[in-house]
Amino acid sequence: MRSASRLLPWLAYAAFWLGVGLFFSLAEWQHYVRGGGPYPWEPFLWEISGSVTAGILALAVYRLNDALLSRHVGMAARIAAYLAGLVVFSAAHSALMYGIRYAVYALAGLHYDPGSLDSVLGYESAKDVVTYTLVLGLSMGWRSFRREQRQAAEVERLNAHLAEARLARLQEQIQPHFLFNTLNLISSVMHEDVERADRILAELADLLRQSISAANVAEHTLAQEMRWVEPFLSIMRQRFGERLRSRIEISEAAARCIVPTLLLMAPVENAVKHGVARSTAGADVAVSADVVDGQLRIDIVDTGDAPLTEQSGGTGLANARARLATLHGDAAGIALQREDGRTRVRVTLPARARAPA
Repeated sequence: MRSASRLLPWLAYAAFWLGVGLFFSLAEWQHYVRGGGPYPWEPFLWEISGSVTAGILALAVYRLNDALLSRHVGMAARIAAYLAGLVVFSAAHSALMYGIRYAVYALAGLHYDPGSLDSVLGYESAKDVVTYTLVLGLSMGWRSFRREQRQAAEVERLNAHLAEARLARLQEQIQPHFLFNTLNLISSVMHEDVERADRILAELADLLRQSISAANVAEHTLAQEMRWVEPFLSIMRQRFGERLRSRIEISEAAARCIVPTLLLMAPVENAVKHGVARSTAGADVAVSADVVDGQLRIDIVDTGDAPLTEQSGGTGLANARARLATLHGDAAGIALQREDGRTRVRVTLPARARAPA
């Protein structure tokens, strides 16, 4: 397959020059027939021999131009090299073209008389100047196009590396933040209820074991993400008791979708912090997800009575927004709103499902 893809441009190149020869052959053939020429194949030999040899020499012109520009040769020296190339191109073109014609005529048992050397060189040189100039111009244009392609590919590669580095930095910020807050919770409980603190430590140990496998994974399924969310909510229930009432509803289609690792930790922690910790009566925290119109829609809702402010989202939500923007641009986002006594964080991103193992 790779050899075929490499051969295709060369076949297209050969077809181009052959097509040029056929085009001029047909025009010359009409004139030749009206003039009573005895061998209808002659115009095709004349024009195709000229175009094919020009195509072969055009490769040398491209190499000459590429070498001069790559070595940053001065303008005066470059012009001199181009003029010398024109002389060589014209001489080589005439030699190859007429050599082919003499050979074909000899095989056909015919005599070929193109005219005097002066008239042949004068006639062919005028055409060669035009051909050489066009080939040189196309060579410059093609080299510029290839250079822009390489630059665009390099920019894309650098942007991809930058995005990967940024995502890695954002993900590294999440795990210490979560662990620090969890250890603070354990510290606040251990002097009141040792057994409860012990249970929290056991659940934290489970999360740490999962973090070993998640540390080097930028994305995983929503089902795998919930393996972090559910133990976290369990730890929070150990902390707040009956003041925290949680519910999780994830559809099968949503569970198979790909999300950034630890994407939901910030919004879920935010719901507990603002909805439960700041409400004397506690609150319900619900996590639901479904696929709607090709989008994965995740809602984290709490019924706490804490007022919604610009600071309610905190650094965690800003971090999550940055990760989604890096991965999906405008196709993903996080919306925070307060209505009917509830605070809702809605996370949306393209639904990319991973097939079940």
